[in-house]
Amino acid sequence: MAERERPSFVLLIVGLLLGVVAAAACAANPFSGTVSDSGVVRWVEKTVAERQPTAEDKRFDEIGWAPDVRTAIKLGREHNRPIFLYTGDGRINTGRC
Repeated sequence: MAERERPSFVLLIVGLLLGVVAAAACAANPFSGTVSDSGVVRWVEKTVAERQPTAEDKRFDEIGWAPDVRTAIKLGREHNRPIFLYTGDGRINTGRC
């Protein structure tokens, strides 16, 4: 019977040790102080600006998307351009359109 109780005792000790380590890490956190609202706003604006897509990432937006096939045919005739028709079945990651 003592052997069955041992794993739960070990888990209790490990849990307590992890709790103490987590509490110590939270207490030693240099970011635990208060931050002014303007500091948060500056940080958010800086982070958002850094994560905006680059011009290379936005090349996809240069594609002349049409809302339907009839409009695509009309635009293709007007500009003497070919039409690429993409149909998806919801599993684009398979590589088959």
